[in-house]
Amino acid sequence: MDKQLAIIVDLDETLCTCFDVPVVAGVDVLTRIDEDKLQVHYVTARTPVCRLATERFMEEHRLPGANNIHYCPTEISSYEHKRVFHQSLSLAFRVIASVGDSFEEEEAAEAAGIPFVAVDPSRPTEAWSILAERIAKVAGFGP
Repeated sequence: MDKQLAIIVDLDETLCTCFDVPVVAGVDVLTRIDEDKLQVHYVTARTPVCRLATERFMEEHRLPGANNIHYCPTEISSYEHKRVFHQSLSLAFRVIASVGDSFEEEEAAEAAGIPFVAVDPSRPTEAWSILAERIAKVAGFGP
């Protein structure tokens, strides 16, 4: 049985800066996704305390996967949280990429066997272009 396709996206310094300033290249790529073909999961170091502000950001920018935000519980480290979720998502989906800006995402993706796209916060467009190419090859984009 074929698993549904998915990507994993970090939020801070990957999709937004200063908590709610969008990385335009990232928003542009994600808003073109056809959610019937590709699920977006956000695995973040943000705790549930940030839920309302995060949901507002998602809604404001009409980002896909708004119901797939995996917040970090306060009782574990963000490093462990990201490892656990990358592993569980890799078992439930065919994850074509994880995109993030830190060693936490990179090591979590590597441990789960997921290709990683590294974002340089000072030049994010390059990473988002790489991710867009991968999405186009595997799942295509919506209309």
